[in-house]
Amino acid sequence: MSVETALAQLLRMLHRRALNLAALPDDERDPHYDRIRRSCCGAAEHIGLSPDNAAITANSMVEFTRAMVGIIEARRG
Repeated sequence: MSVETALAQLLRMLHRRALNLAALPDDERDPHYDRIRRSCCGAAEHIGLSPDNAAITANSMVEFTRAMVGIIEARRG
């Protein structure tokens, strides 16, 4: 799988999960963010990142997802 294909799949997954997370109460979101972190870490390692860099990337993706959830919530008003 190319890096571009993996990134496109990852972004689609994050978008779907952000939509689902926005529907949950705040106190129920953390386990979902943990699953996103593990998924992203695995995907990053799969495309060749070292475990350390994969973890950093996964944390960034979780923060990106949190930001998307915030945008979705703000849009819903």
